[in-house]
Amino acid sequence: MVTGAPGAGKSTVVPELVRLNPGNLVVMDMDELLDDQGRLLGISIASPTAAPIWPAYNAVWLRITELIRRSGIPVLLLTPGLPSELPEGRWLHLDCPDAVRRKRLAARGWLQDQIDDALADAAELRKYVPRSVRGDVSPERVARSILDWIRGERFGKTLSLWTRFRG
Repeated sequence: MVTGAPGAGKSTVVPELVRLNPGNLVVMDMDELLDDQGRLLGISIASPTAAPIWPAYNAVWLRITELIRRSGIPVLLLTPGLPSELPEGRWLHLDCPDAVRRKRLAARGWLQDQIDDALADAAELRKYVPRSVRGDVSPERVARSILDWIRGERFGKTLSLWTRFRG
């Protein structure tokens, strides 16, 4: 699992992950089930009123990853979730400085209170997923770092490329 608060670069890195590792890994972003307005079955999942459906949404993703893994192909799921919400697998945090996140979300047209919520989510993720990779570099570099992490985890290697930073 690769987690990151909104604006970290999860959706942006997906094409690079696929390009750099064709056929060896199924890469999915939780946003891929949403329509263009960020809705699942007509419900905006980013809305606070959607909080009751998040456990079911997470359960669907866990089931999808389980079904794919049956084929013997590893799965990488990019999610804004916490390990307690998706208690499966190993976790890496895709993070970026708060100023970068603020700029990215403002460019998407997010309101200030939504941006503040995303910054709070990022702070929460930093507490619960200490292993992180920078999301404020090129998508190719981010993808390579994620793939290095996966290879290191698979072969029990401790990688020294992780940095912790605060934005």
